[in-house]
Amino acid sequence: DYEGAIGRLDRARELAGDARLAALWYWARSLSAAAAGEFGPAEQILREGLEIYPTNAVLRNNLGALLEIVGSVEQAADTLQAAIADEPSLPQLAKNLGDVFYRAGRYDEAWDAYQRAIKLNPELGDDVYFKLGNIAYKRLDRELASNLWKKALQLNPSHELARTNLDTMLALK
Repeated sequence: DYEGAIGRLDRARELAGDARLAALWYWARSLSAAAAGEFGPAEQILREGLEIYPTNAVLRNNLGALLEIVGSVEQAADTLQAAIADEPSLPQLAKNLGDVFYRAGRYDEAWDAYQRAIKLNPELGDDVYFKLGNIAYKRLDRELASNLWKKALQLNPSHELARTNLDTMLALK
C-alpha cells in the first residue's frame, strides 16, 4: 500500500517539524513515490535528501536508477559514476551503472561495470550474469556466453530467459 506508506512518511515529516530528517526518510519516501508512479516527486525528494546528505551512496544510487527509468540516461550514468568514485566498494552502484549502459546499448561500458559489480559481490544476482552472457554472445564468444548463462541459472534455476538463450544456443550447434 504505497499511498498508506506515503501518508505515514509525510505525517512523520510533519511531526519532525524543523528537526533534520534521516537519510532513511528520503530513501523511503522517494521509493514510495516512485512505486506509486510519481517519478517527479520521487526525484525532487531524492534531490532534497542529497542537499542534506550529498555523499549518501544509497540516495545517489536511487537517483541514478530513477533518472534511468525516466530516460535521462546520461544524468543517470553521471550520478552513478560520481557515487562509485566516492563509494567504490558498493556493488549495487556498479550493477546499476551496468544496467544504464546495457539499456543504452553501450555494451563495453556495461561489461566493465558488471565485472566490477561481480568482483565486489560474485553472488550479486542472476540478472548480472544473464546480461554478461548476452554481451558475450554479441561478441561472438559463445562458450563464455554459455558459462555466464549457466551461472545465472545456478543463482536462479527458474530464470526463463537464461534457460531459453542457453537452450537456443545449444540447439544451433
